[in-house]
Amino acid sequence: MKRRGQTMVLFALTLLLLVLMVTMTLSIGAKAKEKMELQTLADAAAYSNAVATARTFNSVSLMNRALMGHMVAMTGVESLISWSSYYRGSIHGLRKAYNNEPKALYTAIQIPSCACAWSNAMCAKLCKCSTQALKDISNADKDLNQQDKKLENNFKNLDAKAGREARGLQLSTISDEQKKFFETLEKDFSKATLAQKLVDEAKKGVATADELEAVKASSKVNDREISGDASCSGEGAACTRRAADHKLHFVDAAMGSRGYSFVTGRGAGNLILAKLMTIIPRRDLVMQVTNEGSGYFPAEGQLTHSGQEIDATEVWGDDHGSLRMMYTRGQAPCPPMMIGTFGDIKAHVRSNHMGDSSDEHTWTGGSDSDAQPHTMGTCQACPGMWPSHMDYNFKLVTKDKDNWGQPKNYAVIQRDYAKRMKGQADPWNLLFRFRIGSKSETFDNQGIKLTTDGTDISKATALSTGIAYYKREGNFWKEPPNFLNPFWRATLVSAHVDDQGKQQDVADVLGASKAGFTKEAYEALKQAGYEGW
Repeated sequence: MKRRGQTMVLFALTLLLLVLMVTMTLSIGAKAKEKMELQTLADAAAYSNAVATARTFNSVSLMNRALMGHMVAMTGVESLISWSSYYRGSIHGLRKAYNNEPKALYTAIQIPSCACAWSNAMCAKLCKCSTQALKDISNADKDLNQQDKKLENNFKNLDAKAGREARGLQLSTISDEQKKFFETLEKDFSKATLAQKLVDEAKKGVATADELEAVKASSKVNDREISGDASCSGEGAACTRRAADHKLHFVDAAMGSRGYSFVTGRGAGNLILAKLMTIIPRRDLVMQVTNEGSGYFPAEGQLTHSGQEIDATEVWGDDHGSLRMMYTRGQAPCPPMMIGTFGDIKAHVRSNHMGDSSDEHTWTGGSDSDAQPHTMGTCQACPGMWPSHMDYNFKLVTKDKDNWGQPKNYAVIQRDYAKRMKGQADPWNLLFRFRIGSKSETFDNQGIKLTTDGTDISKATALSTGIAYYKREGNFWKEPPNFLNPFWRATLVSAHVDDQGKQQDVADVLGASKAGFTKEAYEALKQAGYEGW
């Protein structure tokens, strides 16, 4: 008799094993896929935060560069005011030069020669030529004085406008715009805005869209890393206002940016010489006009370019030099020509903040009766006229164990499986429970809560860390982080990138109640040697 189906039992058992293996493969594969998706989302969020930080810091740095450009332009205006005043001082210096050697010499000839002119032919000739020379010198002096008075009205009008222009440059501070950029970054960090945007994009087209969430538990750490507060009183990288006693790096940068020679060390005496030659009578010569001057930011009342005295309490323009001329209209037997000199021509404009009334505007032979048009704006960080702006936290640039203050950020993304199947595990999970050994110890893999003690295991958590760091192109790693140059970049790093991360920050972020992860679990993983941060 034939018997059929002997292999059916074996086939059924084999098929059951095959289905079990396929199901396990799908289950493990789905879990691995979801884990990678969650970690990728956290990485994207942390990197986006770092990019946003770097872009904000670059914007702040570029606006500081614009601010320094304004300050350099201000020194240019102050230099023009001072140099224009130096021209008026040169007119007075030329009058003095006529009245020094030439007038003194011809006066010394005239007095005795005219006394004996009635009885001595040579005395008469000397009296005549010296009298004519003194008359010529007097007429030249009147011409120069008339030219100075002619300048007076136009000079006062233009001087006030130039003073207001310099003040306008100082008031064109970018502090408010910097704060707007930074406040946007702080808002994004405190509300996990960028991470949530990425989560919202990831939810599109997903049946269980509400299972993904950007956890705000990291916002406290992120805020601390970037917020240096006003005058660098906080722990973070960005100070919303520079410290009053830490501005010299900006002042030095502005001083070093004064590339135009007219501002840094002008020697424009030949231009003044050419102008003076159009005023004095023909035949007389202006032989030389020297001029040295600069625009800079000295300490209060300090007429000096010295680095130790540069602190931006005031802004100055100053000029100084000398003049040599030749009177060439003398007639024999008097000397036919005579050199005159004046060696101390000076001019300067001194501008201070609104609360200081010591502004000055003087030149050889004259001064501004009201120097207040040169007054700058209200003192922002007294004393001084340097405007307010954001700055990098100077207290952090020596702390290598804190990344020299370069801010890290954490992004925490969660997937809540409890929301997927309304409290039940998804179909790809193998649901089983079995005992181990003779002590009835139970391994529970039935769902999202352990039946032994009710521990919630429904949430999968991914942590990622980004950092904004300062690096100029080339071998400039030793250059400290700053808000002078827009060389901020972004990358992903270990969560233990600094001492705070190793000791407390990760535990605080994961241990927050919203994250559903305990400090104890984190410490246990760390002690077991887990380094997947």
